[in-house]
Amino acid sequence: MTILGETPVDPLRGSTGAKVLRGRLAMPCTSMCMDLSAAFSGRGEALKRRIFQSFQSARLSARRVRGGANGMPTVARGWKGGGSVLVAVALAAFTLAAAEAAEPQQARYTLGVFPYLPPGRLERLYAPVARALGEAAGVRLVLRTRGSFGRFREALAEARFDLVFVQPFDYVRAAAPAGYRPLAHWRGRLRAFVVTRPDGTAATLADLRGRRVAMPPADAAVSILGRALLAERGLAGAVEIVHLRNHFACIRQVMARTAAACVTAASPLRVYRARFGGELRVIGSSAPIPPSLFAVHARVPEAVAQRWREALLSWERTGTGRRLLRGLGFDGFVPASDTEYDAVRAIWREVTAGGGS
Repeated sequence: MTILGETPVDPLRGSTGAKVLRGRLAMPCTSMCMDLSAAFSGRGEALKRRIFQSFQSARLSARRVRGGANGMPTVARGWKGGGSVLVAVALAAFTLAAAEAAEPQQARYTLGVFPYLPPGRLERLYAPVARALGEAAGVRLVLRTRGSFGRFREALAEARFDLVFVQPFDYVRAAAPAGYRPLAHWRGRLRAFVVTRPDGTAATLADLRGRRVAMPPADAAVSILGRALLAERGLAGAVEIVHLRNHFACIRQVMARTAAACVTAASPLRVYRARFGGELRVIGSSAPIPPSLFAVHARVPEAVAQRWREALLSWERTGTGRRLLRGLGFDGFVPASDTEYDAVRAIWREVTAGGGS
């Protein structure tokens, strides 16, 4: 299962219906089978289960009527036995499809999460989040991301997602102008932390002079804050900055001793420690700013957006919610407003005035 590009990670679905259908039949797919695949693909989960149950019954009936290899009906010899069973199942499938079409469809939305962690880790953490928020609002919520911060920001600017979890600078640069409004952010403020190995030789920021410092992508919030911190301490141009794909890659540079320090944030540190163990020493931190947030697009009905907000705010009071929060490395969520991020807008104006992008 992948969450890169346009491929959705849907916590309610597995592989495509057609593949399941042919895999279960374990026989050459005739034109009738293709018709069944078309009827099967794209339908609701309840319909799929009912059709699959019909096929299971058909297989049992076929074994009693006419045996083939491994007890399966042989359709190549005509319409006796197994063929007639498949005809019956085809009719049943299309009857179910017609009935399902008359039923109200569950609304489908997308959750976009900025790629601050490796794709596999992002999926493991946020697929349960998508599931929980979808259930809270009575909708299907499909998890998506992009392979880089830049591509994710482009998708934000094009309003490709309905609900997003986004870092603060991308919120003010792309999400807010595209019609997203804040729902909730995690409790506390975002700081960039400069961390080293406990047994490393750098005990202060000044010790990094002439050394390599790893950071997430250049347009990550903590990278922007980290570069500003180094500049304040007179280290601009005095350290070698290397930008990596995500926070985990940055931390690994320190653990492998290929960088003297990593600039990261509290949540990725907690997730990394929970997954891999190991201790890191904090030798510096930036000024705090409003943190990453959930924001919803204006096209989403207010009732759905409100249920998402209520669910996020309630997690610290429920067992399931606390488990989700522990996995994410957050203490809880609080209501967010657009005006909170005026401080981020001011920092971004300073960055761009100084030659940032």
